[in-house]
Amino acid sequence: MQIFLVRHGITEWNQKKKIQGKMDVPLAPEGRNQAREAASFFGDKDLKKAYTSDLSRARETAEIITSSLGIEPENIPGLREIDMGNWEGLSWEKVGERFPGEQKAWIENPLKSGPGGGENISQAAERFREKVYSITDPVTNHSPILIVAHGLVIGTLVAWVQGKSPRFWREYSPENATITELYRENNTMELVNFNKPV
Repeated sequence: MQIFLVRHGITEWNQKKKIQGKMDVPLAPEGRNQAREAASFFGDKDLKKAYTSDLSRARETAEIITSSLGIEPENIPGLREIDMGNWEGLSWEKVGERFPGEQKAWIENPLKSGPGGGENISQAAERFREKVYSITDPVTNHSPILIVAHGLVIGTLVAWVQGKSPRFWREYSPENATITELYRENNTMELVNFNKPV
């Protein structure tokens, strides 16, 4: 089964390098254009189902992509970005000023340490992986599937598929509105394409 992962289009907070997490930040005009460009990739892919994080930046990206395909994307809260707690809305530099202890712990062990009031990498990775495995179950789904989500959680999944720890998510975090393709057979996933621009 083909699984197409798309990171949402760019937002103003992406452009300003602010931490978004679960904060519901909408697409920037450029992000909508990116989504329209991504839609052209799927014209001949025979998509039957689409799933999206319920955050508006992902949801609108999915709606733009599927608008000409006759598919209604299903909103799935479990596909949300990592909850960045009290870091949301801040730059990385501001986090260091306001929460130096939390930032130091995150740098040293992001699998166990997270922002105050948020998730750590392990929690977000497990949540996202479980949800992706559930909605791509080959018993119930056979045709190519689109999943629109977020950079960090997609990065943790691709790292895991590549046999690496989720802590290496940065190496596998795709750029906005690019295509990452996985192939699933039974319970095994493999990476076919990563961070493909359209």
